[in-house]
Formats: sequence, C-alpha cells, structure tokens
Amino acid sequence: MTLGVPAPNAIRDRLEGYGLDLTATISRVGTWTGGLAVITGINSLNLQPFMFCTGSGIAPGSRILSITTSDPTNGVIVLDTNTLSGGAGTALTFTYYSVISDNLLASLRDNFIMPWVTAKTRQSFAGIQQATEYYDGTGSSLMILRRRPIVQLINIHYTNVDSNLYYLTPSAIQVIADEGILKAKANFNENTYIPIFYKGTRNVCIVYTYGYSTMPTDVQEAVTCLVAEQALAHIGSKTGGGDLSGQGYSRSFGQSGKWTHERRQLAREGLALLRPYITGAGS
Repeated sequence: MTLGVPAPNAIRDRLEGYGLDLTATISRVGTWTGGLAVITGINSLNLQPFMFCTGSGIAPGSRILSITTSDPTNGVIVLDTNTLSGGAGTALTFTYYSVISDNLLASLRDNFIMPWVTAKTRQSFAGIQQATEYYDGTGSSLMILRRRPIVQLINIHYTNVDSNLYYLTPSAIQVIADEGILKAKANFNENTYIPIFYKGTRNVCIVYTYGYSTMPTDVQEAVTCLVAEQALAHIGSKTGGGDLSGQGYSRSFGQSGKWTHERRQLAREGLALLRPYITGAGS
C-alpha cells in the first residue's frame, strides 16, 4: 500500500467553510480488554469507520477502524488505537460528521477518484505493481510502455522467434523511468544478439514493475481537490433543478446545484496538478 494517500481529515480541511462539520453522537455500551483495540458485545447498527470513540479507558482521538456486522446487535468493532484500560458493559460515545461523513469521503476516494486517477495517468499510486504485457515491435531501438514510472525491468523477450538466436536482455536496455521508455543501448550482430525491437504484432513480452511507494505531494493535493469536489457534488446534486414556477429545489443554485463554481474550480485545480502525470502514450 502506498504512503501519502490523503486521509479524510485532510480532505475535510479542504472543505473548511462549507458548513460540513456539524456533528452528532451515538451512545452504546461495549466490553473490551485494556491494551487491546477490540470492543465486543456492542450494537454496531449505524456505526461506521472513522467515527470518533470516547469513553472511560479509551485513548483520546480513537476512531473506528473496522466493524464486524454479521450480527449488528452483538457486533465487534476495532479501534485504530489500543485502549488504555478495560471495560465491561461500559458506556461509549461515538461522534460523527452528520452532513457528510469521513466514511463517505474515504469511499469517494477509494472507489471513485483513485481508480479514475490510475486510469487517467496509467500510473500506480497504490504502491509498486508488477505487469506482464505484450507489445508490437517498433522496428526501432525505442519502446514506450503503457505504465510509468518504471521501477525495474525484470524480463524482456521475443515471443515468435528462436530465443537461442534472437534474444533481449534487461542489461542491454536503457530505462528512462519517468517517461516509461525503453531504449536499446546498441545494435549487435544480427545473427547472434539483437537488442532492437523487431516489427511484429505482440511479439515482445515485457515484465516490469512500476508505480510509487509514496504518493507525490502534488498528486496528494490533486486527489484531495477531486474528492472535495465530489463531496460538494454529493450535496449540491440535491439542491439543483429549480424552475421559475418555484416548484422543486431552489432555483438560486442553478441547474447544477449548490457550489457550482466552487466545484468547477476544485476540478480544474485537481486536473492541473495531475496534468504532468497524464500520458496517452502506449505501444
């Protein structure tokens, strides 16, 4: 898993001033052992990850990390911090953002924005990944891979010729990592050793790793902007579509709903930050 993925609180910081920080509470009782993060025997109905948890023996700032929901009336939750002391049937208070939850922000990030960013840039910001891909030989000493940045070229070989006579080796290939380019260093005797990409259809198999172990700062900010835009859209979509007759939602927000201009600005900022990482190149 990559480091640096924007947390919900970082996204919420970007949403400061939109009136989305109203909170509400849920009261429950549970049982736990001091020094552990697991709470049992709790009614987990309406509880969600990222909710703050307070109570006697609970470390300050603790949040719900995960929930077992097979039986919500006798559920199990895991906190992100170990408890300080034990409790048996002890009162707990869970605090959450009532307009738009941190759980929803995380869902927008993981299920919508991050897959979109990955597809748009053809890069992995979720840790180092390995790919095995087939390319059409270019007939030149250059090959542009589909994903970047390249971390390591593991294997490269032809698929349609005798590997004893015509072969490629990673040591004969110069890797231009950030641009996702492979460049053969030299042309050798054609009868024995040819570090050049023969023309053909899917005749070159390449195994390589690519991506980032830590998300770049500008990509973090881009993801933050794009998730914030989607969060505002989630609320704004419920306020648009008014008409002159006064029926339906308020027409003062226009057809696109509340925060239309702010949402567009956030989207523009996010795309501008991503632009250096977007490439349409691929063999």
